[in-house]
This record gives sequence, C-alpha cells and structure tokens, in this order.
Amino acid sequence: MKKKLFAFVVILAGFAAPALAIFGLGDIVYDPTNFAEAVQEFTQLEQSYAQLIQTYKMIENQYNQMLWMAKADPVNMVLRYRATVTPWTPSSATNTYGTTSAWQSAINTGQGVSGGYGAATEPLGTYGGALGSIPSDQLERLQKDYGTVELSDGANQAAIQLLGQLRANAAANETAISNLEADSLSSDPNLNTEVAVLNKINAAHIVNLRNAQDTNKLLTALAEGQIVAAKRERDAQARAFNEHIQFMSQGQAVLASQAASASSAMLAWRMP
Repeated sequence: MKKKLFAFVVILAGFAAPALAIFGLGDIVYDPTNFAEAVQEFTQLEQSYAQLIQTYKMIENQYNQMLWMAKADPVNMVLRYRATVTPWTPSSATNTYGTTSAWQSAINTGQGVSGGYGAATEPLGTYGGALGSIPSDQLERLQKDYGTVELSDGANQAAIQLLGQLRANAAANETAISNLEADSLSSDPNLNTEVAVLNKINAAHIVNLRNAQDTNKLLTALAEGQIVAAKRERDAQARAFNEHIQFMSQGQAVLASQAASASSAMLAWRMP
C-alpha cells in the first residue's frame, strides 16, 4: 500500500511543473520556435504600422491639396476678367438702282450667291455662232481670256458664300463663347468641379479649332482669288512676249518686203 502511494506521489510531482508553467506559475517552458515566430510577427506589425503612418500622411496631404484647390477665387472674376466683345459688322451699301441688295444679302448670309452676284456684275455673254467668224490665230487667245473671266466669277462667288456663312454663324458662335466665358468665371461650385473645368477646357479648345478652320477656309478663298489674278497677269505678259516674238521673227521680213516693193514702184513710176 505504501509503495502504491509513493508511486502516485512521484507521478503527481512529475506533472505538477508543466501544469504550473501553463498557468504562468513555477518554471516557464521556453520554446525557441514560438519565440522566433512571435518576433517575426512583431516585426511585420511594426512595418505595417509604419506603412499605415505613411499612407495616412499621403492621404492627409492629398486632402489638404484638394481643400486648397477648392478655394474660391478671392476676386470678382466677372468684373476682373470678362473681355469686351467686338460685334461682327455686316456688309452694307446703298442700293440706288436696285443692283446691290441681293449682293448684300448673299455676302451676309451665304444664300442666293449666284443671283446676288449676277445682279451686281456685268453679265458675260456668249459668242454663239459668231465664234466661227473669229480668225483662227485669235480664237485660242480669246477662249482663254473668256475662261479667265469665268474663273474669276467662280472664285468671287465662292468667297462671297464663305463670307456669308461666317457672318451667318457669327451670332451662334458668339453665344457659345459667351456661355463658356460665363461658366468659366462663375463662382458656382457645381461649375468648378474637376470634371466641369476639364469639360470647359475641352470646349475652349474646340472653339479654337473651329476658328482656325474658318480662318483656313477664308485664306483658301483669298488664295484662289489671287491665283486667278496672277493668271490674268501671266496671260497678259505671255501675250506681250508672243507678240514681240512674232514681230522679231516675221516683222522685219514684212517691212523689208514692203520697202522693196515701194522702191520698185517708185523706180518704175513715170511722169505722165
């Protein structure tokens, strides 16, 4: 009996130390593996905390930047920056004999260009059957001169139509630009969001592109008129050269022939 009691006490003493260690009493059991994992987790937590601090500072800076950008302009932008608009001036002229009203309507609206141009310009007739009566050496030159007048009429009418369309669209374009200016200078927060500002910037660029296109169209029409004028000048110079070439190549022989005939006639003449 005593031996059994002694064995039970020994066994109980053997389990007592680990049990007390579990509850934090007595000798503490040291586990190197658990300690290394705990250190690693603590290091990761420390790094996560440092990253969280950096993220917080970055968000705070962005927030402060957005607050600064959202501040209203300290001045009255309408009074300070609104530009004075120079209105478009339509073409105008007297109409004493009823020949210019249709022209003025065409050059201000781009409508009825052919009729308005014809009412204010000298009409260009056609030779018809009389063209066959023109000497062959003059026919080609006459046809080219006639074509120059036709080219001038075409270029002039194209320029009138373009000017009329520009003037006709001027009112709508001015309204769009005025609305864009009003929205840009407005203090309404809804018109000053990032998307709203970007949209207004895009609209301004589009307006500039439209104006550039209109300028190019007008320059093209002017260039066409200058080309026709240059053609007329070139034809006149070419005609002068051709006449001089003909004179130099044929004129001396004609004059010599006429002089020789005159001399023979004079020598053969006798007093009656």
